[in-house]
Amino acid sequence: MSFDASTLKHFDTAQQAAAFVAEQIVSACKKAVEQRDVFHWVLAGGSTPELCYRLLRDADLPWGKVHCWFGDERALPAGDPQRNETMARLALLDHVPMLAGHIHAIHFNQGTEAAAIAYARQMKEVSTFDFVLLGMGEDGHTASLFPNNPALESAELAVPVYQSPKPPLERVSMGLKALNNHQQCMILATGSSKKEVLKNISLGAPLPVSRIDRAVWVVDTAAWSNK
Repeated sequence: MSFDASTLKHFDTAQQAAAFVAEQIVSACKKAVEQRDVFHWVLAGGSTPELCYRLLRDADLPWGKVHCWFGDERALPAGDPQRNETMARLALLDHVPMLAGHIHAIHFNQGTEAAAIAYARQMKEVSTFDFVLLGMGEDGHTASLFPNNPALESAELAVPVYQSPKPPLERVSMGLKALNNHQQCMILATGSSKKEVLKNISLGAPLPVSRIDRAVWVVDTAAWSNK
């Protein structure tokens, strides 16, 4: 799957981009609950997704029917401030009436490989994710699927990631098979640090994030200029 500029949604600021994504999550949630009485949502880490989560605190949603999953997680103890789960809880999940069992965290008590196996087992119960939110790193990675890392080629739903180019060295990531199993997907790419990699992706660079199918790209002017 190559980058498709026709799907791009352009905003002046990261805050506006986050607000747009928040609106889309609300819409997708209401639609999924109306149709299937459940909403399966994959969360991303990062500063702009955090803005989005904070905006959702006051959303009128059927939180008891929302299931939150994590596109990736760092191999750190529960509650560590560097975990995506910790960020999501502080920004949103601890402020809304979600059911504790609907927050599908990744636990590393038995090691990274066991964490990936356990998470893949949980995901087998989901026919499709209603909304997948992803970010993008300056090297073109998404979730914890990094360029030239063996995890990128795994066919498993969740994969252990070793030798990450960013600390910590070990993580668990949803594999491409899981991330592409979606009804709707948005990739948030904001800030000037994303400008060069977005340009390379638009020119056909075969980076991990380019392998996400049917994604809508949500960018700000700092990352992508229309001029």
